[in-house]
Amino acid sequence: MNPIRLKKSTAIVVPANKRLLYRGMHGLVFWSIVALFIQSSILAQSRLDPELFPQPEELKPNVEFWKMIYGKYGNDQVLIHDAEDLSVIYEVVDFDDLFLNHEKLSLKTKWKKIDKIKDAYRDALRRLARKLSRNQTSFSDEEKRLLALFGADASPRRLRRAANQIRGQQGMKHRFLLGIKRSGLYMDKIKRIFKKHNLPEPLAYLPHVESSFNYRAYSRLGAAGLWQFTRGTGRRFMKINYTVDERIDPIKATEAAAKLLKHNYKALGYWPMALTAYNHGLNGMKRAKKRFGKDIVKVVKHYKSRIFGFASRNFYAEFLAAYEVATNYRAYFGEIEFHKPADYETFTTKKYYSVKTILETFKLDLETFREFNPALRPPVLQGRRRIPRGYTLRIPHRPDVDARSLWASLKPEDAFSEQVLDDWYKVRRGDNLSRIARRYRISMDALMSFNEIDDPHRIFVGQILKIPQSPAVVAARKRKSKSVLVADASAAAPPPMKKRPDIKPSQPKKVMAAPPVELASGLSTPADIVAPPGMTVELTGSDGAQVVFVPTQEYGKHQEQPGVEAFVPQPASEWITVEPDETLGHFAEWLNVPARTLRRINGLAFGEEIQVGQKLRLTYDRVAPEEFQRRRYEYQQSIREDFFASYYVESVVTHTVRRGQSLWYITNRLYDVPLWLVMQYNVGKNLQDLHIGDKITIPVVAEIPGTEYRPAP
Repeated sequence: MNPIRLKKSTAIVVPANKRLLYRGMHGLVFWSIVALFIQSSILAQSRLDPELFPQPEELKPNVEFWKMIYGKYGNDQVLIHDAEDLSVIYEVVDFDDLFLNHEKLSLKTKWKKIDKIKDAYRDALRRLARKLSRNQTSFSDEEKRLLALFGADASPRRLRRAANQIRGQQGMKHRFLLGIKRSGLYMDKIKRIFKKHNLPEPLAYLPHVESSFNYRAYSRLGAAGLWQFTRGTGRRFMKINYTVDERIDPIKATEAAAKLLKHNYKALGYWPMALTAYNHGLNGMKRAKKRFGKDIVKVVKHYKSRIFGFASRNFYAEFLAAYEVATNYRAYFGEIEFHKPADYETFTTKKYYSVKTILETFKLDLETFREFNPALRPPVLQGRRRIPRGYTLRIPHRPDVDARSLWASLKPEDAFSEQVLDDWYKVRRGDNLSRIARRYRISMDALMSFNEIDDPHRIFVGQILKIPQSPAVVAARKRKSKSVLVADASAAAPPPMKKRPDIKPSQPKKVMAAPPVELASGLSTPADIVAPPGMTVELTGSDGAQVVFVPTQEYGKHQEQPGVEAFVPQPASEWITVEPDETLGHFAEWLNVPARTLRRINGLAFGEEIQVGQKLRLTYDRVAPEEFQRRRYEYQQSIREDFFASYYVESVVTHTVRRGQSLWYITNRLYDVPLWLVMQYNVGKNLQDLHIGDKITIPVVAEIPGTEYRPAP
């Protein structure tokens, strides 16, 4: 473990067994090391237009901090530092010094040790603050070192504040290096797109901060893709539905990022703020500009907001650091072999096509097709949906293949005028696959294949089954309601949850203790709730009104086998309750009405946002209630599917609400889990009205190994 002090552009790492030597060292060796690091920093200095991207002296410690994170320290090292003054670094913790074979340990185990180290510094700073308050002058060597870190600022008040803002930052050198390599796939295209939009070229390096150029990056809070768009922001510029998610397409997402950055700059007129708005939001930066003007230093140091936290305060400094490291990569990593962009041809579909037809026509394997068409979601790739009309197909260029001729060879019967409509059902006690297949006039083999079931005797309570299309199903649906729209790119039913790798949670007993879950209002019956991986849904209580997550049960050949209940929309209601991640724009889209119509009937002012838990009045003038519910369910299901494709619930903990803690702070800052998941684990609790001492069940999630990166052309 290595205590260091970062001062402006210098950073000296000193082994733990030489701390006293370091504190008293004033000789030639010390200053030679300092000069060497300063010289390397000067040589690595990149050229940014100071008029567009100023680097104020007050922000240089922040920039130097992030340059070390990106270019010096790897993911097996953690910097323990002050969250306010990034020049105060208490220690560099190396996992090699803490654990034997740390590669085999979970990140959770490693961070438990980091938390203990942070607690030790927290206690030491508080003791030191008490000594200063009592005018004591006798200090241990370690206390002298801590005092030296703060210099003239080492007052009791500052030390107490520092004790409450100790943070651990993991090194990212290896991740950043990988990001530089794979930036070769997209950088030329990104620069061309930004040039087309008259944007400064350095902005093309922003994905180093957002995703390390990983187009499959997916955050716990739902940001996705190279440019980490949330659904709410992304839908302003891209198609995001159950069939297509253009956030995952590097080129489509770059076009969207260019438009958003241009919009931010037009509103703020200052790139440091426009970039910060990319992370924090435009309205917040408008408020900051109104108060502090075009002074990014004052904004970073003095602007206060519920959501203006460490990430937002440091976003501009991270961009400056990432640009310098990426454009001067030889100084940090030596020579690098960049990934080469793939060449492809494009075809725009005028009708709907199955993936199978395209694969057979162009003689492609599914994995290659997926990498060239990352915006297509699993329902399309798995054959449950068709490639939508108006989609731009990318077919890899091969010298010996005439893609244009193959495209022209598609037969009329290969194209469809409608999207596939299917239904979903939840397995319940009392039925089996054979009975389900007969009920919907399909073969059991088709049902098993459609749901990737190998053994018809091994299905479980709560399992979601997709019912494939059949003439009987289509006819029945048309007879049931002529007003139900044919599903297209904005209306489709969700598929079953994608299988995750066989991962054993570190605390399986806690996973099984998951609490009840509440139904999404105005959405569906209990039979349609989606449980987290490894869990299933059951009804409890005499009236069957309570829904709980229970361990997944498998049924052998000689056991009672579960049955199935179809999706049953609730009776049409003019009023619904807003769920997490839903906006007025979503409801307008699902109802096929302008947003202003919903504002008018709900008395909402222009620009007024709706809140989770708010009652909202609807109108079914242009869409049947069943279709609205289907679209809404599909949207919520896509959020769950995307999340559980990258994460799983490892355990659950009980959090006691403390003074000043809001629901947003608890979910976003403390635990980094989505609100919709927390709500599922807290049935019957009004999370919008928390009080000190209230207890909340928090699901602890972990990333599924192997989901970090696949290159896209």
